[in-house]
Amino acid sequence: MLEKKVRGLRPLFAAFFVGCGGLSAGVATTPEPEPDARAPLPTEDSSPGDSSLPDAGSQDSAREALQDVADVGPGEVSTLDAGDASQDAGASDAPPEADAPPVCVRPADMVFYTQDSWNELADALLGDPSPCADHFISIPALANAKTQPRGPLEPQRMRARGPAFHAMAEFHWGGWSQVTDLTWYEKGVEFRRRMALSGYDVAAGDTWAINELPSTIRTSPVTRQNARDAVRGLHEGPPGSPLVAGTVFVIGIGQGTTFLGTYKTNLKAWLGDAPFWADMDGRVRFWGQETYGAPDRVCVPLATLAEWSSRIEDYVEHAPTLANAAPAAAAPRTFLERAHVPLMNAAMRASAYNTTGIALSDMQHFVSMQVYAARQWSGAHPASRATVGFAWTWERTLVTPSEISQLAARLASALHHAYDLGGGAPLGACDPAGLDTWCHCEIPGSSFNDAWRTFATW
Repeated sequence: MLEKKVRGLRPLFAAFFVGCGGLSAGVATTPEPEPDARAPLPTEDSSPGDSSLPDAGSQDSAREALQDVADVGPGEVSTLDAGDASQDAGASDAPPEADAPPVCVRPADMVFYTQDSWNELADALLGDPSPCADHFISIPALANAKTQPRGPLEPQRMRARGPAFHAMAEFHWGGWSQVTDLTWYEKGVEFRRRMALSGYDVAAGDTWAINELPSTIRTSPVTRQNARDAVRGLHEGPPGSPLVAGTVFVIGIGQGTTFLGTYKTNLKAWLGDAPFWADMDGRVRFWGQETYGAPDRVCVPLATLAEWSSRIEDYVEHAPTLANAAPAAAAPRTFLERAHVPLMNAAMRASAYNTTGIALSDMQHFVSMQVYAARQWSGAHPASRATVGFAWTWERTLVTPSEISQLAARLASALHHAYDLGGGAPLGACDPAGLDTWCHCEIPGSSFNDAWRTFATW
């Protein structure tokens, strides 16, 4: 009898979408020039102040100075017994069969925006891996030089975890808006050059991520043109570079907002800007609208898992929901179906993310329920790959390292079992056994916001 075993090897990362477009001039919008826009790149080892701690609550925390994370290779997943196969006489003389790849019914892309602790997050994901997922983890720009990608150590560390882990270099929109001697197209090209010098390997799956595309993108033709030009430059890079589709994180609006009439009107007009979306399609792999859910707008006591999940979906999926409700010519349905990433909330006790005062246990339940909701949506709206995203950060004076580790472990387990071999299932986010153990988020005084339900109609 021939014993066959299936090794839990990760498939290669999915090919990036690519596209092409005509040249257009960028528009610089900020009057103050940035000196030394093309100066030699500082690194995380040499940048002044990069090894010191920022003030409490800083949004530009440079935590790698505190991290002592050794380079590690890809972890092995336990082998699965595939059973015995009967053999004809003499079959034992045949050469051994090659190991079979894992059966990935629905591969998943997991996208993370980080401000600090990216190595703790990546280690948790590596320790409890979803065997059918690729992980794209943003690495913030240097705190004292927002136009410089952080490297080369951090992207090397990320790739050392194996072919399922990819570093995303942060293109900080606010920082680059201070550069006035380059067009936005040239800024994108220059950033790709700096990425290469900082150790990012696009051939291995590393890419770029625009952070905080401003809210004026919904109303301003100038901002939209700047974004189109920057994306084209980032996609193309310097002459001879490979085309690389990247990520865009758009500034969103809070879940607690009750008057959404103006926002919805602006979003509808933006969805109807066909030239803009045509330029995004093929050049942007992941389109993440910041939808950092508020626990006090989800964790209503005595509600059911179905109710909690539907309220999360109303908020985090409101953009593709509105696009699906639009007239045929008014919305980029195909692009959002492929590229939209619900960028949800795993920020621990962070005031900017509405999680101040939230207990660890409640936060563990909250992140699990968000994964459940994203997986539930994914099953009802199938595309070629499932996508899910989270913001990951914390306020250092309010959170202990142990709490960060526990939250990272819960998030990794939720993602693993919701997007597992064979496709996973929503309840896997709540418990590996398919129970609802970790999906009971109840915070006294919480209330649902019905306003987000209006996005189901045009």
